[in-house]
Amino acid sequence: METARTNIFELCGTNYEIGYHLGKMAMNCPQFAEMQKCPTGTFTEKRAKEMTKMFDQYCPGLNEELRGFAEAIGVTRLQMVYYAMTYLTPGCSLLAVLPKLTKNSHVMVARNYEFSHKMDDFSFCKTKVKGKYAHMGGSVMQFGRSEGINECGLMVGQTSCGMPVGNMETMRKPAITGLQFWAVIRSLLENCKDVNEALQSLMDMPIAYNINLILADKFGRAALFETLDGKKAVQKIDETTTKQYIHSTNHAHLPEIVEIEPLAMEHSACRYEFIKNYMDQANQLTDKDLKELLLSEYPTGLCCHWYDEFFGTIKSMVFDVTLGKVDICWGGLNQNGWKTYSLNTDMQVGNFMVNIKVEHPTFNFTRLV
Repeated sequence: METARTNIFELCGTNYEIGYHLGKMAMNCPQFAEMQKCPTGTFTEKRAKEMTKMFDQYCPGLNEELRGFAEAIGVTRLQMVYYAMTYLTPGCSLLAVLPKLTKNSHVMVARNYEFSHKMDDFSFCKTKVKGKYAHMGGSVMQFGRSEGINECGLMVGQTSCGMPVGNMETMRKPAITGLQFWAVIRSLLENCKDVNEALQSLMDMPIAYNINLILADKFGRAALFETLDGKKAVQKIDETTTKQYIHSTNHAHLPEIVEIEPLAMEHSACRYEFIKNYMDQANQLTDKDLKELLLSEYPTGLCCHWYDEFFGTIKSMVFDVTLGKVDICWGGLNQNGWKTYSLNTDMQVGNFMVNIKVEHPTFNFTRLV
Protein backbone atom coordinates (compact mmCIF):
# COMPACT_ATOMS: atom_id res chain seq x y z
CA MET A 1 0.00 0.00 0.00
CA GLU A 2 1.27 3.46 -0.93
CA THR A 3 -0.06 6.94 -0.18
CA ALA A 4 -0.84 10.06 -2.19
CA ARG A 5 -1.53 13.67 -1.17
CA THR A 6 -4.81 15.11 -2.43
CA ASN A 7 -5.36 18.85 -2.81
CA ILE A 8 -8.66 20.70 -2.37
CA PHE A 9 -8.74 24.40 -3.24
CA GLU A 10 -10.87 27.30 -4.48
CA LEU A 11 -9.92 29.77 -7.21
CA CYS A 12 -11.58 33.19 -7.48
CA GLY A 13 -10.84 36.35 -9.48
CA THR A 14 -9.81 37.24 -13.01
CA ASN A 15 -8.05 34.64 -15.13
CA TYR A 16 -4.71 36.37 -14.61
CA GLU A 17 -5.23 36.53 -10.83
CA ILE A 18 -6.16 32.85 -10.71
CA GLY A 19 -3.11 31.88 -12.77
CA TYR A 20 -0.80 33.96 -10.57
CA HIS A 21 -2.31 32.40 -7.44
CA LEU A 22 -1.80 28.91 -8.89
CA GLY A 23 1.82 29.81 -9.58
CA LYS A 24 2.39 30.92 -5.99
CA MET A 25 0.77 27.69 -4.80
CA ALA A 26 3.07 25.73 -7.09
CA MET A 27 6.14 27.43 -5.69
CA ASN A 28 5.25 25.92 -2.31
CA CYS A 29 4.92 22.50 -3.96
CA PRO A 30 7.98 22.06 -6.21
CA GLN A 31 6.69 19.00 -8.06
CA PHE A 32 3.73 21.04 -9.36
CA ALA A 33 6.01 23.79 -10.61
CA GLU A 34 8.31 21.29 -12.33
CA MET A 35 5.32 19.50 -13.93
CA GLN A 36 4.43 22.74 -15.74
CA LYS A 37 7.87 23.25 -17.28
CA CYS A 38 9.10 21.75 -20.54
CA PRO A 39 12.46 22.09 -22.27
CA THR A 40 13.06 25.24 -24.31
CA GLY A 41 12.71 24.43 -28.00
CA THR A 42 9.83 21.99 -27.59
CA PHE A 43 7.90 24.13 -30.05
CA THR A 44 8.43 27.33 -32.00
CA GLU A 45 7.16 30.85 -31.42
CA LYS A 46 5.00 30.43 -34.53
CA ARG A 47 3.40 27.31 -33.04
CA ALA A 48 2.87 29.12 -29.73
CA LYS A 49 1.09 31.96 -31.57
CA GLU A 50 -1.20 29.46 -33.29
CA MET A 51 -2.13 27.87 -29.96
CA THR A 52 -2.60 31.30 -28.37
CA LYS A 53 -5.07 32.24 -31.10
CA MET A 54 -6.96 28.95 -30.70
CA PHE A 55 -7.19 29.33 -26.91
CA ASP A 56 -8.45 32.91 -27.27
CA GLN A 57 -11.21 31.76 -29.61
CA TYR A 58 -12.38 28.56 -27.92
CA CYS A 59 -11.09 28.88 -24.32
CA PRO A 60 -11.27 32.63 -23.64
CA GLY A 61 -9.25 33.66 -20.59
CA LEU A 62 -6.94 30.65 -20.58
CA ASN A 63 -3.98 32.53 -22.05
CA GLU A 64 -4.24 35.15 -19.31
CA GLU A 65 -4.30 32.41 -16.68
CA LEU A 66 -1.22 30.77 -18.16
CA ARG A 67 0.52 34.15 -18.32
CA GLY A 68 -0.17 34.77 -14.64
CA PHE A 69 1.17 31.33 -13.70
CA ALA A 70 4.29 31.69 -15.84
CA GLU A 71 5.11 35.08 -14.29
CA ALA A 72 4.59 33.71 -10.77
CA ILE A 73 7.05 30.84 -11.26
CA GLY A 74 9.49 32.81 -13.42
CA VAL A 75 9.23 31.09 -16.80
CA THR A 76 8.09 32.10 -20.29
CA ARG A 77 5.08 30.67 -22.05
CA LEU A 78 7.41 28.69 -24.34
CA GLN A 79 8.42 26.75 -21.22
CA MET A 80 4.85 25.88 -20.22
CA VAL A 81 4.16 22.19 -20.67
CA TYR A 82 0.42 22.93 -20.91
CA TYR A 83 1.07 24.32 -24.37
CA ALA A 84 3.06 21.23 -25.33
CA MET A 85 0.00 19.05 -24.59
CA THR A 86 1.84 15.86 -23.74
CA TYR A 87 -0.27 13.84 -21.34
CA LEU A 88 -1.60 10.29 -21.20
CA THR A 89 -5.06 9.19 -20.14
CA PRO A 90 -5.85 5.57 -21.05
CA GLY A 91 -8.79 4.63 -18.88
CA CYS A 92 -12.09 5.91 -17.47
CA SER A 93 -15.69 4.74 -17.08
CA LEU A 94 -18.73 7.04 -17.27
CA LEU A 95 -22.45 6.53 -16.75
CA ALA A 96 -25.28 9.09 -16.82
CA VAL A 97 -28.70 8.07 -15.48
CA LEU A 98 -31.93 10.03 -16.01
CA PRO A 99 -34.64 10.52 -13.33
CA LYS A 100 -36.86 7.60 -14.39
CA LEU A 101 -34.17 5.15 -13.23
CA THR A 102 -33.16 6.86 -9.97
CA LYS A 103 -34.97 6.50 -6.65
CA ASN A 104 -34.84 10.23 -5.88
CA SER A 105 -35.79 11.17 -9.47
CA HIS A 106 -32.53 13.08 -9.89
CA VAL A 107 -30.08 13.09 -12.77
CA MET A 108 -27.02 11.13 -11.59
CA VAL A 109 -23.58 10.54 -13.12
CA ALA A 110 -21.06 7.91 -11.98
CA ARG A 111 -17.41 8.15 -12.97
CA ASN A 112 -14.13 6.32 -12.42
CA TYR A 113 -10.90 8.01 -13.50
CA GLU A 114 -7.81 5.84 -14.07
CA PHE A 115 -4.22 6.99 -14.44
CA SER A 116 -0.81 6.80 -12.70
CA HIS A 117 -0.65 7.91 -9.07
CA LYS A 118 2.83 9.30 -9.76
CA MET A 119 1.70 11.66 -12.53
CA ASP A 120 -1.78 12.86 -11.55
CA ASP A 121 -2.64 16.17 -9.87
CA PHE A 122 -4.77 14.45 -7.20
CA SER A 123 -6.59 17.77 -7.03
CA PHE A 124 -10.19 18.90 -6.91
CA CYS A 125 -11.12 22.56 -7.01
CA LYS A 126 -13.93 25.07 -7.20
CA THR A 127 -13.30 27.83 -9.76
CA LYS A 128 -15.03 31.19 -10.00
CA VAL A 129 -13.68 33.28 -12.86
CA LYS A 130 -15.22 36.74 -13.12
CA GLY A 131 -17.78 36.79 -15.93
CA LYS A 132 -17.96 33.00 -16.31
CA TYR A 133 -20.00 30.20 -14.76
CA ALA A 134 -18.59 28.90 -11.48
CA HIS A 135 -17.75 25.21 -11.52
CA MET A 136 -16.02 22.48 -9.55
CA GLY A 137 -14.08 19.50 -10.85
CA GLY A 138 -10.83 17.61 -11.04
CA SER A 139 -7.80 19.49 -12.33
CA VAL A 140 -5.45 18.33 -15.07
CA MET A 141 -2.08 20.08 -15.02
CA GLN A 142 -3.83 22.68 -12.80
CA PHE A 143 -5.41 24.64 -15.68
CA GLY A 144 -7.49 21.91 -17.33
CA ARG A 145 -10.41 19.87 -16.02
CA SER A 146 -10.93 16.11 -16.23
CA GLU A 147 -14.63 16.44 -15.37
CA GLY A 148 -16.90 18.78 -13.46
CA ILE A 149 -20.25 20.46 -12.87
CA ASN A 150 -21.16 24.13 -13.08
CA GLU A 151 -23.57 26.47 -11.31
CA CYS A 152 -26.19 26.09 -14.07
CA GLY A 153 -26.41 22.33 -13.58
CA LEU A 154 -24.27 21.16 -16.53
CA MET A 155 -22.01 18.16 -15.87
CA VAL A 156 -19.24 17.13 -18.30
CA GLY A 157 -16.91 14.12 -18.14
CA GLN A 158 -14.67 12.27 -20.58
CA THR A 159 -13.22 8.93 -21.52
CA SER A 160 -10.60 8.43 -24.22
CA CYS A 161 -11.93 7.15 -27.55
CA GLY A 162 -9.36 4.56 -28.63
CA MET A 163 -5.62 5.04 -28.21
CA PRO A 164 -4.69 8.30 -26.44
CA VAL A 165 -3.64 11.15 -28.70
CA GLY A 166 -0.57 13.25 -27.98
CA ASN A 167 2.99 14.18 -28.84
CA MET A 168 4.67 11.26 -27.06
CA GLU A 169 6.23 8.54 -29.19
CA THR A 170 3.88 5.80 -27.95
CA MET A 171 0.73 7.83 -28.53
CA ARG A 172 -1.48 8.22 -31.58
CA LYS A 173 -0.51 11.33 -33.52
CA PRO A 174 -3.17 14.05 -33.84
CA ALA A 175 -5.00 13.95 -37.16
CA ILE A 176 -5.99 17.61 -36.91
CA THR A 177 -4.81 20.74 -35.17
CA GLY A 178 -7.00 21.32 -32.17
CA LEU A 179 -7.63 21.23 -28.44
CA GLN A 180 -6.91 18.60 -25.82
CA PHE A 181 -9.80 17.23 -23.74
CA TRP A 182 -8.95 19.11 -20.53
CA ALA A 183 -9.22 22.48 -22.32
CA VAL A 184 -12.51 21.44 -23.96
CA ILE A 185 -14.11 20.39 -20.67
CA ARG A 186 -13.15 23.55 -18.82
CA SER A 187 -14.40 25.72 -21.68
CA LEU A 188 -17.78 23.97 -21.64
CA LEU A 189 -18.14 24.28 -17.87
CA GLU A 190 -17.32 27.98 -17.87
CA ASN A 191 -19.35 29.02 -20.90
CA CYS A 192 -22.35 26.67 -21.36
CA LYS A 193 -25.45 26.36 -19.20
CA ASP A 194 -26.93 23.08 -20.49
CA VAL A 195 -26.43 20.07 -22.77
CA ASN A 196 -27.78 21.82 -25.87
CA GLU A 197 -25.39 24.78 -25.55
CA ALA A 198 -22.49 22.42 -24.87
CA LEU A 199 -23.22 20.39 -28.00
CA GLN A 200 -23.38 23.54 -30.12
CA SER A 201 -19.97 24.60 -28.81
CA LEU A 202 -18.49 21.15 -29.41
CA MET A 203 -19.59 21.15 -33.03
CA ASP A 204 -17.68 24.39 -33.58
CA MET A 205 -14.51 23.45 -31.69
CA PRO A 206 -11.44 21.94 -33.32
CA ILE A 207 -10.66 18.95 -31.07
CA ALA A 208 -7.43 17.03 -31.60
CA TYR A 209 -7.86 14.51 -28.80
CA ASN A 210 -10.09 11.52 -29.56
CA ILE A 211 -12.69 11.60 -26.80
CA ASN A 212 -16.05 10.38 -25.62
CA LEU A 213 -17.78 13.15 -23.67
CA ILE A 214 -20.82 12.49 -21.55
CA LEU A 215 -22.91 15.57 -20.87
CA ALA A 216 -25.84 15.80 -18.45
CA ASP A 217 -27.88 18.67 -17.06
CA LYS A 218 -30.36 19.18 -14.25
CA PHE A 219 -33.17 19.56 -16.79
CA GLY A 220 -33.14 15.81 -17.47
CA ARG A 221 -31.05 15.69 -20.62
CA ALA A 222 -27.89 13.72 -21.36
CA ALA A 223 -25.76 13.07 -24.41
CA LEU A 224 -22.76 11.11 -25.63
CA PHE A 225 -20.49 13.15 -27.90
CA GLU A 226 -17.70 11.30 -29.71
CA THR A 227 -14.92 12.63 -31.89
CA LEU A 228 -12.09 10.72 -33.57
CA ASP A 229 -9.59 12.21 -36.03
CA GLY A 230 -11.87 15.22 -36.45
CA LYS A 231 -15.12 13.32 -37.17
CA LYS A 232 -17.96 13.96 -34.69
CA ALA A 233 -21.12 12.10 -33.67
CA VAL A 234 -23.79 12.56 -31.00
CA GLN A 235 -26.43 10.44 -29.23
CA LYS A 236 -28.96 12.28 -27.04
CA ILE A 237 -31.41 11.02 -24.43
CA ASP A 238 -34.14 12.74 -22.41
CA GLU A 239 -37.46 11.92 -20.76
CA THR A 240 -39.02 11.10 -24.16
CA THR A 241 -36.47 8.46 -25.23
CA THR A 242 -36.80 4.76 -24.54
CA LYS A 243 -33.24 4.61 -23.27
CA GLN A 244 -32.79 6.37 -19.92
CA TYR A 245 -29.06 5.93 -19.40
CA ILE A 246 -25.94 6.49 -21.46
CA HIS A 247 -22.39 5.29 -20.81
CA SER A 248 -18.87 5.18 -22.23
CA THR A 249 -15.52 3.54 -21.67
CA ASN A 250 -12.41 3.82 -23.87
CA HIS A 251 -13.42 2.92 -27.39
CA ALA A 252 -15.81 4.15 -30.08
CA HIS A 253 -19.49 3.48 -29.41
CA LEU A 254 -21.46 5.40 -32.05
CA PRO A 255 -21.76 3.89 -35.57
CA GLU A 256 -20.21 6.88 -37.37
CA ILE A 257 -17.08 6.59 -35.22
CA VAL A 258 -16.98 2.80 -35.02
CA GLU A 259 -16.64 2.62 -38.80
CA ILE A 260 -13.38 4.59 -38.48
CA GLU A 261 -12.04 2.69 -35.46
CA PRO A 262 -13.80 -0.67 -34.94
CA LEU A 263 -11.25 -2.13 -32.51
CA ALA A 264 -11.34 -1.84 -28.72
CA MET A 265 -8.95 -2.76 -25.95
CA GLU A 266 -10.17 -5.74 -23.95
CA HIS A 267 -10.43 -3.81 -20.68
CA SER A 268 -12.62 -1.18 -22.34
CA ALA A 269 -14.99 -3.67 -23.97
CA CYS A 270 -15.23 -5.61 -20.70
CA ARG A 271 -16.13 -2.54 -18.65
CA TYR A 272 -18.61 -1.33 -21.26
CA GLU A 273 -20.51 -4.63 -21.23
CA PHE A 274 -20.41 -4.76 -17.44
CA ILE A 275 -22.12 -1.36 -17.18
CA LYS A 276 -24.66 -2.27 -19.88
CA ASN A 277 -25.62 -5.53 -18.19
CA TYR A 278 -25.92 -3.77 -14.84
CA MET A 279 -28.08 -0.95 -16.18
CA ASP A 280 -30.35 -3.16 -18.26
CA GLN A 281 -31.54 -4.68 -14.98
CA ALA A 282 -31.44 -1.50 -12.90
CA ASN A 283 -34.32 0.51 -11.50
CA GLN A 284 -34.72 2.98 -8.63
CA LEU A 285 -30.97 3.44 -8.34
CA THR A 286 -29.49 5.23 -5.33
CA ASP A 287 -26.13 6.93 -4.89
CA LYS A 288 -25.12 3.93 -2.75
CA ASP A 289 -25.80 1.62 -5.70
CA LEU A 290 -23.62 3.74 -7.98
CA LYS A 291 -20.81 3.86 -5.42
CA GLU A 292 -20.80 0.08 -5.11
CA LEU A 293 -20.75 -0.17 -8.91
CA LEU A 294 -17.70 2.09 -9.15
CA LEU A 295 -15.72 0.32 -6.42
CA SER A 296 -16.41 -3.21 -7.71
CA GLU A 297 -13.12 -4.60 -9.04
CA TYR A 298 -12.21 -5.47 -12.62
CA PRO A 299 -12.89 -7.77 -14.48
CA THR A 300 -16.26 -8.13 -12.73
CA GLY A 301 -16.36 -4.41 -12.01
CA LEU A 302 -14.90 -1.01 -12.86
CA CYS A 303 -12.15 -0.36 -10.29
CA CYS A 304 -8.50 -1.16 -11.09
CA HIS A 305 -5.24 -0.80 -9.14
CA TRP A 306 -2.66 -1.10 -11.91
CA TYR A 307 -1.11 2.34 -11.36
CA ASP A 308 2.32 1.59 -12.79
CA GLU A 309 0.55 0.54 -16.01
CA PHE A 310 -1.35 3.89 -16.04
CA PHE A 311 -4.56 2.11 -15.15
CA GLY A 312 -5.15 2.72 -11.47
CA THR A 313 -8.33 4.30 -10.13
CA ILE A 314 -7.38 7.82 -9.06
CA LYS A 315 -10.89 8.74 -7.99
CA SER A 316 -14.44 7.44 -8.05
CA MET A 317 -17.18 10.08 -8.29
CA VAL A 318 -20.96 10.18 -8.04
CA PHE A 319 -22.55 13.43 -9.21
CA ASP A 320 -26.06 14.42 -8.21
CA VAL A 321 -26.54 16.78 -11.14
CA THR A 322 -29.94 17.93 -9.89
CA LEU A 323 -28.51 19.11 -6.56
CA GLY A 324 -25.13 20.28 -7.89
CA LYS A 325 -23.02 18.08 -5.63
CA VAL A 326 -20.47 15.29 -5.97
CA ASP A 327 -19.21 12.51 -3.70
CA ILE A 328 -15.57 11.50 -4.22
CA CYS A 329 -13.65 8.43 -3.07
CA TRP A 330 -9.91 8.66 -3.77
CA GLY A 331 -7.97 5.60 -4.87
CA GLY A 332 -11.08 3.50 -5.45
CA LEU A 333 -10.86 2.26 -1.85
CA ASN A 334 -13.75 2.35 0.61
CA GLN A 335 -11.27 2.81 3.44
CA ASN A 336 -10.43 6.28 2.10
CA GLY A 337 -14.06 7.26 2.61
CA TRP A 338 -16.41 9.35 0.51
CA LYS A 339 -16.25 13.15 0.74
CA THR A 340 -19.05 15.44 -0.45
CA TYR A 341 -18.58 18.77 -2.23
CA SER A 342 -21.29 21.18 -3.33
CA LEU A 343 -21.43 24.28 -5.46
CA ASN A 344 -23.76 25.82 -2.88
CA THR A 345 -21.49 25.48 0.15
CA ASP A 346 -17.98 26.61 0.99
CA MET A 347 -15.26 24.10 0.22
CA GLN A 348 -12.93 23.08 3.02
CA VAL A 349 -9.58 23.72 1.37
CA GLY A 350 -6.37 21.92 2.27
CA ASN A 351 -4.79 18.55 1.65
CA PHE A 352 -4.85 15.09 3.15
CA MET A 353 -3.24 11.72 2.56
CA VAL A 354 -5.06 8.77 0.97
CA ASN A 355 -4.10 5.14 0.51
CA ILE A 356 -3.22 3.76 -2.91
CA LYS A 357 -3.31 0.00 -3.44
CA VAL A 358 -0.70 -0.76 -6.11
CA GLU A 359 -1.13 -4.07 -7.94
CA HIS A 360 -0.02 -5.46 -11.29
CA PRO A 361 -2.06 -7.29 -13.94
CA THR A 362 -1.41 -10.98 -14.48
CA PHE A 363 -2.62 -10.85 -18.08
CA ASN A 364 -2.49 -8.54 -21.08
CA PHE A 365 -5.54 -6.39 -20.42
CA THR A 366 -4.72 -3.98 -23.28
CA ARG A 367 -5.02 -6.49 -26.12
CA LEU A 368 -7.44 -5.57 -28.89
CA VAL A 369 -10.78 -7.31 -29.41
